[in-house]
Amino acid sequence: MSMGLMVAAMKLRVGNPLRKLVLIKLADNASDMGECWPSYQHIADQCEISKRSVMNHITALCESGLLRKEIRKGGPKGNSSNVYFLTLDGGAPPAPGAVQQIHQGGAGGSPPSESPALGGSAAAAPRTSHSPESVMEPVIEPITPLASAKVVTGQVVPFAPQQPRCEIPADMPGPKDQTCKTFKAWANYAMAYRKRYGTWPVWNATVGGQLGKLIDRLGADVAHHVAAYFLTIDDSRLINGCHGIGDLLAKAEAYHTQWATNRRINSTTAQQIERKQANLTAGIEAAQRIMQRAGGQPNEFL
Repeated sequence: MSMGLMVAAMKLRVGNPLRKLVLIKLADNASDMGECWPSYQHIADQCEISKRSVMNHITALCESGLLRKEIRKGGPKGNSSNVYFLTLDGGAPPAPGAVQQIHQGGAGGSPPSESPALGGSAAAAPRTSHSPESVMEPVIEPITPLASAKVVTGQVVPFAPQQPRCEIPADMPGPKDQTCKTFKAWANYAMAYRKRYGTWPVWNATVGGQLGKLIDRLGADVAHHVAAYFLTIDDSRLINGCHGIGDLLAKAEAYHTQWATNRRINSTTAQQIERKQANLTAGIEAAQRIMQRAGGQPNEFL
């Protein structure tokens, strides 16, 4: 949550009370650099309005220059999700410490406006949410310059190169050639590692080989996202091993799913799910025994 952005959003006049509520919700979920990626449904649930209304208000905020929307690919089954950058000062957004890949085309499911967004009373006051869905730290992606973008009717259209949003420190170990296969994944991992542990991770031939395998397994488009996300996981086993690359590689596909769905599974949550299933199974077996004693069919509860 960015208190500065929430204060700035409260002071703005956007011409519609529900549109302002959506803007405040985005500011609530944004990092201090103005970046967030809540789903349409999450915003709709928190603001107590329809998903269609949220889409229309976000489009209007993009057109007014208060918001920029980009597309992040790599979710489940190749789905896309929206990444938002709040530009409440009317200028270019500050460097959020993350460069999301901008893809040509429509804005990830944002349909054309079909009807005017709901207006009138703003109803209930905006609620502050701390949902993990969108308060998650942005992925650090210090890479070569990508296409910048301009907003046209709420869509992102690449038009010119821009500088990396996160500068690479000169003392970072590892590959320096930004065209190297492992550079982007390593830079994301290394900078997230230093942010968490206060020092650079070790770079050697083994680490380079593991990163190459990670990219082969997850794909170059998402491996760097997963590498940075991995450092945000609070799991006792990973912490004991200081989030080593080997641990990331061992369960690469599982961490990709957690990143894509924003649902973290550690040993504690896994045990809780296992106990829940065990209790359910025990209940079914007990019901079957009762049915058998009563002369019923044992499979009726399956």
